[in-house]
Amino acid sequence: MKHILLISALVALSACSGREERATYTCPNGPDLVVTYSEDTATIVFPTGRVETLPRAEEGRELYAKPGLVWDATQFRTARLTDNQSSLSCDQMAG
Repeated sequence: MKHILLISALVALSACSGREERATYTCPNGPDLVVTYSEDTATIVFPTGRVETLPRAEEGRELYAKPGLVWDATQFRTARLTDNQSSLSCDQMAG
């Protein structure tokens, strides 16, 4: 009985974690960013407190955009933030 409860709890936790994933990125020429991915959005939190939620721009790709802001995380552990006229290359931190 204990094993069934433990397995059920693990399955429930894995289902929850599959819906939302958080990653921290360091941008050598800019701020560190915290990005939370859900099924169809990426929410970027800047150290200034600014929060931007971007919808997925292309099905099957980690590309999110809205007018004036693009987050392209299609590369392995690397992403590019294009914010109006500035563009930053960012690396995902381990963890």
